[in-house]
This record gives sequence, C-alpha cells and structure tokens, in this order.
Amino acid sequence: MQRIVFYSWQSDLNGKCNRNLIQDALVRSLKAIKKDETETLEPVLDRDTNGLNGSPSISESIFNKISLSDVFVADVSIINGRSEDKKTPNPNVLIELGYAVSQLGWDRVIMVQNTFYGSPEELPFDLRGRRVIAYTMDPDSDSKPEVRSLLQGRLETALRESLSDSSQGAISSGLNAPIWWGEWYKDNRRSNFGKLFIRETSSNGFLFDLVVMNGSHSGSITGEAVFVARDSAYARIKIPGSNEFGELSFRRSIFDGKRYIRISETVSCQYWRGMGAFFDGEFRCAEDHLFLFGFANEMELQRLYNVMGQYYFELKKVMEQIGEHDNLDTFVAKAYQGGVRGLYTIAEGMVMFGRDGEIWAIYLNDGEIRYFTNVHKWKKTIPKTFEQWRERFPEIEINYGGDISTLPTQEDL
Repeated sequence: MQRIVFYSWQSDLNGKCNRNLIQDALVRSLKAIKKDETETLEPVLDRDTNGLNGSPSISESIFNKISLSDVFVADVSIINGRSEDKKTPNPNVLIELGYAVSQLGWDRVIMVQNTFYGSPEELPFDLRGRRVIAYTMDPDSDSKPEVRSLLQGRLETALRESLSDSSQGAISSGLNAPIWWGEWYKDNRRSNFGKLFIRETSSNGFLFDLVVMNGSHSGSITGEAVFVARDSAYARIKIPGSNEFGELSFRRSIFDGKRYIRISETVSCQYWRGMGAFFDGEFRCAEDHLFLFGFANEMELQRLYNVMGQYYFELKKVMEQIGEHDNLDTFVAKAYQGGVRGLYTIAEGMVMFGRDGEIWAIYLNDGEIRYFTNVHKWKKTIPKTFEQWRERFPEIEINYGGDISTLPTQEDL
C-alpha cells in the first residue's frame, strides 16, 4: 500500500549540508523500507508543488499535499545562528509544520536539524522535547558519506515507526487510540451534570447531542460539527428567528489512557440553556471495552449501534470482561465474549464482526436474551457460535431484534 512522505525543506542554508543531504537520506531510507520483505508498505517521497500541472496556488497546493500525506518531515535547522536576533528555523517551514501537526498529529511528524547551525535548545519553545533527528554537517567538511549514512539510519527508524502508525488509519482501537464516536460525561454530581453523545461520524465531522444540568436549570443542543484538525471540531448553529449563531469548539485528548473532549462555547449559546447550565467543560469518554481492548474500532462501534439502536447500551454494560472466542461458523468473522464479573449467566453477551461489515450481537440481561444482525438471512437464526453460548441457559427464549431507534430520547440523554 502506497504511503506518502512529505518533505518540507528550506534554501537559506547550504544545500550540500541540508536540503540535498536530507532529501538524499530520505530517498535511501524509503528505498530500504520498500525492499524489506517484512514490510507491505510502498513509501514515496513528495515535496512542495512537485508533480502538479499548470501554475497552482503554491500555499494551497502545499497544504493539500500535507493533509493527504502519511508522514511529514521538516528541516527545522536554525537559519540565523550568527544573528543577535531570536534564533529561528525557516518561517515557511514552521507554517507548514504547524499545519501538519493540526492535520496529522505529532506522532506522524519528524523534524530534522543540522546542529552545526544551532542546537535543539535554540528551537522555538513548543518544538523542544519533540522528536528531532539531529546531525552535524559543516559546509567545508568532507564527511558527507558518513553523515548521510548516520542520518539515513536515524530517518529509517523514525519513518518505520511513523509509517506503521499511519497504516493504522483513523479506525485504530486500543488504550491510546483516539475516538470521537460515543458517550461522554461531565462530572458525576447529580446537581451538575453533562452528557455529550456523538452518534454519527464521518470523514468531515459528526452529529452530536449535548445536554447539561445545574440544579433545576438545564440546556440541550443538537448540531453538526466539522473537523478543523485531527483532534478538533467546530459547530456553528443558527439561533431560530435570529441572524446570530451559537458556536461550539471540541478538542479531544488522551491523558493516562483516559479520553477527554474539552468543549468551549460562545455567549450566544445561552439561547439553548438555563442560567448556570454551561455547555463548556471537560467531558470524559464512557469507554466501550470492545474499543478499549482493541477488539473493535470506531467504525465498527458505530455500525454496531446502527444495528442495535438503544439496545447497544445494554450490550455495552454486560460486555465488561471481554476475550476472544472461537468462531464455530463457516463464515469468516472474529468473535468476542464478555460478561459482568460475578454475574455470568445473568449479564453477559457475544459479538461477531465479519470481514465485509457483517455484525451479529447477542446478550443476556435481566432474564432476557436479545439478538441482532445486519445480515438478512440470519435475522431469525443465530450462528453456531451463539448456539453454543446459549446452551447454558436454553430455557430463555430469544427476542429477535425488536423496535430499535438510533435517535436518542430525552430520557436517554
């Protein structure tokens, strides 16, 4: 699979020591990765407006290329080392670097610095401590082959790591994987409560329901947010009967394995809420263990919700301790079983994910078994994998599907 590595270079410094040397090392690194039989990636190098026809807008074209790349490499060498002014890398490189971070995240950004012109400590404050591949090359030195070899080795290691991360795409899962979809809660105090439910996501944004309470005062708002960066989104909602708009910003983060969304609101959002019931604040993800343990990604969770509707939340509660299960059926699918510790045979369930988007789900809770699938021929028949699971409580009848809704009611919120 082809992966694009974008190279942001500068021409302020000697090309022999920087632009050409780094590009040569990048090309050699990517060739080495491509030749590795253990790799299925096909990395290619891209830069500025290379390969574009006509006379494109340079800045717009570069930004488009950056947003479509998998890894961003920037030469952040100090360009004014002899000046008494504040030391800085090339301004254009810094602009492209900032845009790359907003689109790709720091884990897919690699900075390279020739320390002959300045040390890492002289970099702008927010770049210090980030991943910087340092090398030293004097314009008058004859050690280019040795320096290039060292730089190539360091770049190859960093590229393998970043390319591996990018191959996971936006549908990764696990302890440190980002997610938008799902339930998010602010505080647990009964008198000060907030719930965010992001119930539909796409490559451009998401649909959300937001409810807050503070004592007897409450507020609610439903709207669409668009992504402005990998971890940020923005919503602009028209106030009925007015030319004004309410604005909300969303920023997600992960800290110590816990996922958060920070919401900020404009004053005009008070139209949708009572006094003191603010929309802004920090909301923590109500984790789904299928996602947390790396068994299902964000897309699969959303598909599961679309199949089960409001019953998804019951399945989520009973799937507490989760593990893989053998697939006893002839179709290709991954099976997982889970239950509440100490309450197996009372609260437990199973889920199967097919390779082409098929889903089968079954769970036991409050003495009732419910079964769901998006495969028509399995609507009234459970897979063999589920039949074996059900042998422990054959006296309980199966409720096939039911009246489901993916639109939350006020009680749900």
